[in-house]
Amino acid sequence: MRAESPAFAMSRRVSLVTQGCKVNQYETQVLLEGFLGRGWELLPFGREVDLTVINSCTVTAGSDRDLRRLVARARRASTGGRILVTGCRPQVDPDGTAALVGVDFIVGNPGKDAIPALATSGELPIDPAGAEGASFPARVSDEAVTRLDGRGRAILKIQDGCNLRCSFCIVPSARGASRSRGAEEAVERALLLEAHGYRELVLSGIQLGFYSDPDGRAEDLTALLRLLLERTSDLRFRLGSLLPRHITPALWSLFREEPKRLCPHFHVSLQSGDDPVLRAMKRPYLTDDYRALLKALCEELDDPCLGTDIIVGFPGEDTASFERSFEFVAGLPLSYAHVFPFSPRRGTRAAAMADPVSPPAKAERGRRLRELLAERGRAYRERQRRRTLHVIVEKRRKDGRLQGTSENYQRVVFEGDAHPCELVALTVTGAEGEALLGLRAESREPSGARA
Repeated sequence: MRAESPAFAMSRRVSLVTQGCKVNQYETQVLLEGFLGRGWELLPFGREVDLTVINSCTVTAGSDRDLRRLVARARRASTGGRILVTGCRPQVDPDGTAALVGVDFIVGNPGKDAIPALATSGELPIDPAGAEGASFPARVSDEAVTRLDGRGRAILKIQDGCNLRCSFCIVPSARGASRSRGAEEAVERALLLEAHGYRELVLSGIQLGFYSDPDGRAEDLTALLRLLLERTSDLRFRLGSLLPRHITPALWSLFREEPKRLCPHFHVSLQSGDDPVLRAMKRPYLTDDYRALLKALCEELDDPCLGTDIIVGFPGEDTASFERSFEFVAGLPLSYAHVFPFSPRRGTRAAAMADPVSPPAKAERGRRLRELLAERGRAYRERQRRRTLHVIVEKRRKDGRLQGTSENYQRVVFEGDAHPCELVALTVTGAEGEALLGLRAESREPSGARA
């Protein structure tokens, strides 16, 4: 890592790259608006710039490998520019991040918001200890976002951090304890995005269900949703990933009440379908809890889209454990899953556990689960045929057709004209790969809940 201080007085061209979750995507957008507001020019990644900012993830070993590739690519594109790495990787491993060839500066998560001001003033930190030493704030607050570049659907971070201590997870070290955005500020940010033309808002957090208004206006996520529904008019809302215990009867009752504005899509963390493995992971639920929740959601709502995350090859997951997990997943009404091989994270309890699973076994288990869930995805898409879905237009494809996302989290492709962020009603006529095909339809109210 270089030791000299940056100087961007004459030329201020910046490129920003995001790894990982929707929270990181939102935080990159905060950085972007901070740079633009200070007179910087945004250029695509891979162009010659004065400063490249990489907002990093470190959840898996794959994330770390991707970061090294991004740094190398940024250095090739901008031989005279500077590279700054921020986010979770420098937060948990500042020395290792600073030592990556090509990295000039690092900033941990607590100092991330200050990067545009520091870069503009020429005071970017050069001491890797600064990433580790900064304390996390008591609440979520940042500069307002008015645009989500390249996205027809807006993201709003309402929560950060995690109070769990799952044995495999480095996130509590990278993000700190749970904290929330004030409910009034959340409403103000939603109204601002609505005024800028967005029709869908994805509420995001590291553990979204831990939301609790620090000012006492909304005691939990359900109360915040009610407040957002009351104070906005043209926004529909989608929730990020949730723990099973955070999807309460009060929450799904609200989804029944507001089928037009609450998207029937739940991403419910699982990680394993075997109880002994879940206990070793220190997850706060068992398979019976999970099965009962998904059953209730399917009974209460009209064919919701249900997704999850699954880790294969956790230490101690022998063949019998995996087969139990596979059979459990096969019996669930899931539409998709993100399947990951276990990778030890330094500083977590799982990193020191005995009985590791071989890479070939992890690969084979992952393949089987992905094939299973791919078939479930095809079956779910087939059930959408002849339904009217309400789609947020996101982009025009290279083939000239438009593409967007439906309330039940389906990618839909259609012919015609529409603006990004526009909400259009489409009748599903078939499928094409992992996308649905649609035709313009007369708008109907989304069914949302069972009669």
